[in-house]
Amino acid sequence: MNTPPLPDGVAWTAVLVAAQRAAESLSAAPAFRDPLAEAVLVHLGLAHPGQAPRFSEMPSEMAGLTRLMGDLVTVRTLHHDRLLTDVPVEQIVLLGAGLDGRAYRLPWAGRRVFELDRPAILALKEDVARAAGLERTAERTPVAIDLADDWPAALTAAGFDPSRPTGWLAEGLTIYLSRAELDLMLSRIGELSAPGSHLGIEVATSLRAGLLAEEFAEDGVGRVLSLFGSGPPTPPHDWLAGHGWRLAERSLAELADQHGRQVPRWFDPSRGGSTVWYFDCAR
Repeated sequence: MNTPPLPDGVAWTAVLVAAQRAAESLSAAPAFRDPLAEAVLVHLGLAHPGQAPRFSEMPSEMAGLTRLMGDLVTVRTLHHDRLLTDVPVEQIVLLGAGLDGRAYRLPWAGRRVFELDRPAILALKEDVARAAGLERTAERTPVAIDLADDWPAALTAAGFDPSRPTGWLAEGLTIYLSRAELDLMLSRIGELSAPGSHLGIEVATSLRAGLLAEEFAEDGVGRVLSLFGSGPPTPPHDWLAGHGWRLAERSLAELADQHGRQVPRWFDPSRGGSTVWYFDCAR
C-alpha cells in the first residue's frame, strides 16, 4: 500500500469523512452529490476523477473505521442538510467544519456560511475548490482558528451578527472534546444565539460499548478511539436543556430506517452497540 502524505495540520479523520461523502456522491443512486468531497480525494491522490475513493490506500485504521461506520456519514449528512436548509436563518456557523462542502452544493443563496477550523484544513479546502473550479452556492466566510481559542471574538470580527438568528452545526465533533470543553462551547454558542437560533448536534454513548474485542484491535481502530475525549454526559438531554435549548431528537437507527440504510451493529443499541442521537436544539 502506498499511502499519500497529507498536508501538515490535516487529519486523516477529516479526509475519511470526505471520502465517505465522495463514495456516496459517486454511487449508482446517490442520496446527494458533493463535488468538493470528490475533488478533495482527487487532489490528495486517493481517487481518479469520477471514480470512487481508494480506501485501501488510506492508513489501516481508517479502513477499519470505514467498515465499522457503515452509512453513518451519509445518514447524518442528509439529516443536517435538511435541518440547516429548513431553519429560517440567514447565517450558518459550522463548528469544526473540516472538509464540509455544503457552501458549494446546497441551495443557500442569500445565506452566509461561517466555517470555523484550523488554518491548514481551510487552506486545503480553498485550494481544492479553486483548482476544481467549484462555484459557491452561498456566501462563504472561513474563520481560521482552533476551537480551544477565542473563536467567538474571531467569528464576530469576521462579520457574524449575534443579534440575528443563527443555524449552528456541531457535526462529528462532541466525541473529541472533554466535558469542560463542551460546556464552554455550549456557553459560547448560547451567548451568541439570538431567539430563533437552532443548533444541530450529534452525541453518542461510548463508541467502545458496541465493539467486540477483536474489532477494537482490528486495523488500529483502538488507536483512533484513543483520540476521543470524555464527551458530554449520556443521555445528554438534561445537559442540553440546561444550556437553554428546547430539544427535538432522532436516533441514528431511526434516521437510517427512514432513508433505507443499514446501521452496523456497532451503532445499533438493540444489538449492544452505541446509541447516537441527532438533536435539533431551538433557542
